[in-house]
Amino acid sequence: MHDKNSIAPVEETTVRIQDQGTIVELDYNGAMTAHRGSLWWGTAVGYRAMQAAAEALSQNGLWSRDELYVVGAHPGPGVRDAINYVTNTVGRDRYKVVTEADCGMKCNSSMKFEWWVSDGHKTAFVKLREDFVPLSFYELSDRLGTDAETKEDDRLFEIFKVTLSTKIWAAPLERNFSVVVSEQPLAVGDVPAEAQRADYWNDLKAKQIEDAQS
Repeated sequence: MHDKNSIAPVEETTVRIQDQGTIVELDYNGAMTAHRGSLWWGTAVGYRAMQAAAEALSQNGLWSRDELYVVGAHPGPGVRDAINYVTNTVGRDRYKVVTEADCGMKCNSSMKFEWWVSDGHKTAFVKLREDFVPLSFYELSDRLGTDAETKEDDRLFEIFKVTLSTKIWAAPLERNFSVVVSEQPLAVGDVPAEAQRADYWNDLKAKQIEDAQS
């Protein structure tokens, strides 16, 4: 029998979590299978973000799905499916996405790689390193499906997804993600105060302008 107070929540490509007292061991291959599409990057970053949350929320015993509630600022289906694979929050209406007005619920420059994962007692704010995704990825994402899209864009987008998916596994979690734990839990349906700020999306736009000018 596993000791839930000592079992490692994360080990290489594996994440462990409790579900009604039973320890569930999940592997990244399962996340890739759960998402029936080619959104490898979304699946990879969503899964790795949940590994970071697992470590943060398992300081006093292995974290549990039972009271989990996740809020994210990335609308991609690959991200959603990976998070649901680990947390089982989507089907239980315990998963919420906040979006900028012109986001369109797809991968583009109007999104953030940020998640709040609350276990009913505390909340882990997980954020991908700001310089991880290059500006050119956002520019390409914005062109897709518009008159500005070129013949090469689909192929370039696939290459980007593979490259970023590989890169997210090439370094330890602590190098790619920052995690801040708050003792304040989120109630289901709540939006974190940070994401309610009127200027929440402004720093994203400012960073993109700064990168374009550098």
